[in-house]
Amino acid sequence: MMKDNWGRVLGLAAMVALTGCNTTGVSDPNVRHYRQDTINDTHPRARLVLGSADLVGRIALVDVRMGDVGGLARAEVSAQNLTNDRYTLEYMIRWEDRQGFDIKDNPVWKRFVLGPREIKSFQSVAGNPDAYAITMTVRLPDDIFIHQEKSTR
Repeated sequence: MMKDNWGRVLGLAAMVALTGCNTTGVSDPNVRHYRQDTINDTHPRARLVLGSADLVGRIALVDVRMGDVGGLARAEVSAQNLTNDRYTLEYMIRWEDRQGFDIKDNPVWKRFVLGPREIKSFQSVAGNPDAYAITMTVRLPDDIFIHQEKSTR
């Protein structure tokens, strides 16, 4: 009898394990990415990305505003420090057309500092009349000179 129960437990455990392996986490085949707490795509024309899970709950990207200026799309996003710490960060804004393809406008990383509880707004005007939506990414700086300096000490 004990042997029968042990077999049932093993069978149930195997079934649970196999079921877990078969789930993909994607219920809609048209999803462009997996849901993560580092990505906010609640605004229809903006995808806001925190480049590190360490920033979740510490830095918030908020208040997306979209408009037009001279026939070009314009966007504004605010970064808010939710802590009492000072952060040196970088951001990049990439423009996309209505179909979601990147507009090749050669964006660059720009460094900024957020003091405790500070809010800063960032604006971008698209350089292409086909631009419609943005992806704004904020990350901790990945500076090769910082890494070299730490490793030589």
